[in-house]
Amino acid sequence: MMSRHLFVSSLTIVALFNAISAFQRPTASLPLIRKHSFPPLPRIHSPHLTVCFAGENETDTNVSDEKEKASDSSKRQMLKFAVPALGIYLMQPLLSNIDNSFVGRTVGSAGLAALSPATLCIDQALYLFSFLSRATTGLASRAYASNASDGAGSVEAARDAASPALTVSLVCGAALTLVYAFRTPTLLQMLNVDPLLRTSATSYIHWRGATAWAAMAQNVCLSLFMVTRDVITPLKIISCAAVVNVIGDALFCVRPIRGGCGGAAAATTCATLISSFWMVAALRKKQLLPGLRIPKKSELASLGEFTGPLLAITLTRMAGFLNMQRRAMTLGVTALAGYQLSMNLLIFFILFGEPLSQLGQTKLPGLIEDGNAKEAMATLKSILLLSVFAAVGVGAAACLTAFLGPGLFSSDLGVQAVAKGAAPMLFLAVAMTIMGIAIDGAMMASRDFGFMLGTGIVSFFVQAKLLKYCGSVQAILATFAVRLGSYTLFSIIRAFATNLRIRKTAKQTR
Repeated sequence: MMSRHLFVSSLTIVALFNAISAFQRPTASLPLIRKHSFPPLPRIHSPHLTVCFAGENETDTNVSDEKEKASDSSKRQMLKFAVPALGIYLMQPLLSNIDNSFVGRTVGSAGLAALSPATLCIDQALYLFSFLSRATTGLASRAYASNASDGAGSVEAARDAASPALTVSLVCGAALTLVYAFRTPTLLQMLNVDPLLRTSATSYIHWRGATAWAAMAQNVCLSLFMVTRDVITPLKIISCAAVVNVIGDALFCVRPIRGGCGGAAAATTCATLISSFWMVAALRKKQLLPGLRIPKKSELASLGEFTGPLLAITLTRMAGFLNMQRRAMTLGVTALAGYQLSMNLLIFFILFGEPLSQLGQTKLPGLIEDGNAKEAMATLKSILLLSVFAAVGVGAAACLTAFLGPGLFSSDLGVQAVAKGAAPMLFLAVAMTIMGIAIDGAMMASRDFGFMLGTGIVSFFVQAKLLKYCGSVQAILATFAVRLGSYTLFSIIRAFATNLRIRKTAKQTR
C-alpha cells in the first residue's frame, strides 16, 4: 500500500538529483570563449615575445580552471546538503500521508474528514511557532559564520545563539499542550466541525497535542544541525522514528488495536518522543546542545528582531490555510475528505523546496554581512535555477499521484473523483510554492521582513476575496496557486532590484 507512494516520491528525488547534477556539469560540446580571445597572430621569431604570450595564456587557463573547479565544488556542496535535507523535511508529511492511508482504509471517508480539522488544529499551530526554528537558523548561522576560525564555524557561538529559542520553544510548547488538553472541544466548535466528526478529531488532537512541546523543541534542534551543515545525523534519527511510526500505525489502526484516528495519532506521538530525545542526545554528544536558561534582555532583543516579523508573516500564511479549510467544510463530507487528501499531498510535495530555502538561509547570511554581492547573487541565481527544475518535476509528480493514486488513501469513489479533479491545480499550486519557498530563504537571509509581510498581507486579502466564489476543491487550490505565485514573482523582482539589500544589511550587523 505504501510502496507505490514511496516509488513516486523516489522518482521525484531522482529527478531533482539529476537536475542538480546536470546543472553542475559543464557543456563539453561548446568551445571555451575567453575574455582575451584574439585572431591568430603572425609568427614572430622572438623567444621573448613567445614566452610572454605563452605565460599570459597559461595564466588565463589556470584562472579559468580554478574558477570552474570552485564552481563545481560549490555545486557539489549544495548537492551534499540538499539531498539529505530533503529526506528530513519529507519524512513528516510522508508519515501524515501514511496515517491518512491507514485511517482511510480502516475507518473510511468519515475518518479522513475528521482528520482535516484535527490536523489543522495541530499542524497549523506548530506551523505558527515555526518562526522560532527559522529565527534559530538566522541567529545561529550568523554566529557560526562570524566567529569562524581556520575555515570552520564556531560551535560555541552557534550553541549560545540557539539557547533563547530553545527555552522559548519549550515554554510555548508546554502552554500549547495544556490548551489541547482542556480546550479541544472549544477549538472544534469554533471551526464549526460536524458533531459526527468531533469524537475522532478530539482523540487525534489529544494524542498529538500531548507532545507539542517535544515537537517544537525538536524543530529548534534540527535548525542547529542544519546551521553546522550536519544533515546526516538528523536524517538517521528521523528515519528510525519513521519506521517506529509505521509499525505503530499497523499496531494501533489495524491489529491488535483498531484505534482509528486516535491510533494513528498515538503512533505519531511515540515516534515524536523517540526522535526528540534521540536528537537531544546527539546534540549533547557533539557539544551543540544549548542550555536552558532565562534569556538576557539583549538576547530577547536579538530574538525579537527575527521572531516579531516572522510571527506576523506566519500568522498571515496560517490565516490563509484557515480560510481554505473553512471554505472546504462548506462543500460536504465527501468533498472535505477529498480536500484533506489533496492538502496532504500538497504539503508533502512542497517540502521538496525546503532544502533550497535552507541553502539560502545558511549560505547567504555570511556573504551578505561581508558585502560580497557578486557571490551572493550568483548563489541566489543557482538556487532559483534549481527551484525551477524542482518545481516542474515535483509538481508533475504531485499531479500524477493525485490522478493515479487516490485509491491508496481511500476506497470511496467519490473521494477519489475529487482528488483526480484537483490534480491539475495541485500541479500549479506545488510548482508555485516550491519556487516561493526557495526565494523565501533568500528574503529571510537579507532580513527583508517588511516586504515579506506587506506582500503576504496583500496576497492574503486577494485570496480571501477569491475564496468566496469557490465551489470546488480545485478552485480552492487555484486561489492558493495565485497567492503563492504572486508572492514569488514580486519577491524575485525585489531580490534582484535591491541586490538582496546587501549594503543595508551589512551596516545593520556591524
